Amino acid sequence: MKDAILASPVGRVWAEMRKRQFHDAYRRRREDYARRAEAQGLRYDREQSVVAIRKRIADRGWTVTPRRTGEIHTFCFLPLYSWHPDLLQELQRLGPVTHFDYQTRGYQWADFFYGGEKGREARRRMNAEVMPALRAAHKERPVDLVYVYANGLEIAASTIRAITEELGIPTVNMCLDDKNSWEAQHMGDHRAGQVDIGSSFDLSWTSARVACEWYLVEGARPIYLPEGFNPNVYAPTGVAKDIPISFLGAAYGFRRSMAAYLKRHGVPLRTFGHGWSGDSYAKSPADVFNRSIINLGNGGISYSDILTNVKGRDFDVPGTGGGMYLTSYNADLAQHFVLGEEIVCYSSRDEMLELIRHYLKHTDEAEAIARRARDRSLREHQWLHRFETICRIVGILE
Repeated sequence: MKDAILASPVGRVWAEMRKRQFHDAYRRRREDYARRAEAQGLRYDREQSVVAIRKRIADRGWTVTPRRTGEIHTFCFLPLYSWHPDLLQELQRLGPVTHFDYQTRGYQWADFFYGGEKGREARRRMNAEVMPALRAAHKERPVDLVYVYANGLEIAASTIRAITEELGIPTVNMCLDDKNSWEAQHMGDHRAGQVDIGSSFDLSWTSARVACEWYLVEGARPIYLPEGFNPNVYAPTGVAKDIPISFLGAAYGFRRSMAAYLKRHGVPLRTFGHGWSGDSYAKSPADVFNRSIINLGNGGISYSDILTNVKGRDFDVPGTGGGMYLTSYNADLAQHFVLGEEIVCYSSRDEMLELIRHYLKHTDEAEAIARRARDRSLREHQWLHRFETICRIVGILE
């Protein structure tokens, strides 16, 4: 019933309203932080952030012990849902991992988000379990890095402060959705999102360049670094390409109208993911990417196809090397691939349509682009590369 409503004219009106609300809120936040950064004389400079990160760690008396890849002991705060197992597998290439998964301890993200005071109490209990687990891991084998992939909905700033004050271990948090989830409801001690927890970490990893100034204004030490991909999961299989063009992702907002636009123009688009009618089941994302001549992407966030952010799909598809990646233009993404050679980007639906028609008629060109994307991704865009960069910044990696 819900999917039918969303696909109806009423659903389209609702999606347009959500889009306007998101644009208004995002632009207010962006302009507010731009003014505050200007007033404080702040600008993001990667080298200055590196200096500030290392100084903060040294000032509390922690001596970083250089390690090699394969030797780094990471304490990882990471709930294993969605694609997170791929991330954990890559993190384990750094060395031994002590994994703190609150789900296996009986807690759920939805309880924190929807649970009201009962959910906030569960969150407090869960956070109280972090330090004992870390102490035990550190006693067994010295922990070199505390890596967190969470926001203030889950992790408390006081928990991170306790880690640095008691044990001194370098702490890193990663957020891949700052434009959409920077701040949210109050959790009893501070707001969800990154807004109130960033300053507690030594390093805040963000995949949105514009958010670097936001972190600086809030007293944090940001590093811009995009997503990566797991080469053991996303790899060419040589399967027959029986899908001319695919889109993998849930059906909501502008995605429905994008698919409808292409189908009106005779494009044989196949959609995979929750909310699409017909055959929407995919055995695995990599299977779809390998079977497709063109893998269609869109860098839009929330209900907006105008505001974009770098996404995991931007590296999973090129990393797979099975089918060409065609996605919306994003200035951040353009730093990481050669447009037209390794991936292809469009700036409007007309461009999208024209590019699809071209590459479906010139599949040899599409295949060559996909091969080059795979080569580039293996050289530079594995998750391991990202983790090694972070470890070099904090001084752990030789």
